[in-house]
Amino acid sequence: MQRWRSALTEVANLSGFNSHVIRPESKLIEEIVSEVLERLDDTFETENKLVGVDSRIEEILSLLGVGLTMDTCKLGIWGIGGVGKTAIAGAFFSKISRRFEGSYFAHNVREAEETGKLADLRKELLSTLLNDGNMNKFPNIGLNFQSKRLTRKKVLIVFDDVNHPRQIEFLIGNLDWFASGSRILITARDKQALINCGVNKIYQIKELVHVDALKLLNQCAFGRDHPDASYIELTHEAIKYAQGVPIALKILGRFLFRKRKEVWENAISKLEMVPQMEIQEVLKISYDGLDDKEKNIFLDIACFLVGEDRDIVTKYLNACEFFATSGIEVLVDKSLITISEYNKIRMHDLMRNMGREIVRQESINDPSKRSRLWHHKEIYEVLTENMVSNYDFASYFI
Repeated sequence: MQRWRSALTEVANLSGFNSHVIRPESKLIEEIVSEVLERLDDTFETENKLVGVDSRIEEILSLLGVGLTMDTCKLGIWGIGGVGKTAIAGAFFSKISRRFEGSYFAHNVREAEETGKLADLRKELLSTLLNDGNMNKFPNIGLNFQSKRLTRKKVLIVFDDVNHPRQIEFLIGNLDWFASGSRILITARDKQALINCGVNKIYQIKELVHVDALKLLNQCAFGRDHPDASYIELTHEAIKYAQGVPIALKILGRFLFRKRKEVWENAISKLEMVPQMEIQEVLKISYDGLDDKEKNIFLDIACFLVGEDRDIVTKYLNACEFFATSGIEVLVDKSLITISEYNKIRMHDLMRNMGREIVRQESINDPSKRSRLWHHKEIYEVLTENMVSNYDFASYFI
């Protein structure tokens, strides 16, 4: 009975919309719709809670000026693989898509191009935005004609995982065709790709802070926000390995779900020597997009040069004819390395581990056949056990 009383009291205290004050009637309708959408947005946020997402959505809303400006705005979302670009863009899309006359989330654009499905994606995008089922019947109608129909609609579009502007051009043509108030989001691992796509602003997704990383790992590994007391130290070790990358935390958590402490200890010890392959596959996509000289620069940095001065590293790598001045810029744009305020080269531990694992895979059992050596035990083994003749010291050294 008390619950009923409380509910009735809450309803009685709600203020309505005064039709005598809000005029004309069209303005009143807009006010009501806006209020309903805000409440629906709050409901979605409560029911689909994602760790560490709320503050980022608010930052993106601010950058895009949603509800504040009627200009068409194009925002790039940039970060390393697995850092949560797609999840954050998806949560943002779900939160505000109802405010637009048309909306579409184009998933996995890079993959669609690689698998020859970009034309299908374009057809679905235009059909959804224009609410036109005839797109399937007349797929060869000119892109310019179809896209120009969008100049009358305020739309929200997310292009997920883009690595070249030609993909955007193929899918939609000119991003400036859309009606005032439209918002375009593009997620990418490569900052230069976003610049080439013509975005107005770029928002960099950073790794999760410790408290959010701990919460995400616990949810995946234990199904709740807090672990058993006996696992606390192990969870902190796992977080230290993942360093705030959500995909790494999720993969580790699901792998260790309901496992004994002994399994946790063994898995974490193994990770220090051999990276988890599923995590490496996600991160390696950016590496695979490099040319041969850029790959060599990345591997040299991963094995030997993290923490060194950028200018010194550039001179050394240029001496190896790797064109390091431009190559290092490419690695920065692809989120494979960063440059500190003191001009030092930094690399996420997961990226460094991935690079070293690529070298280890060149010859798992015989280190003398690898292109690079960095571990003192393997160096000693190669130098003292008659393996030195197999190793090419002219190319790489420590």
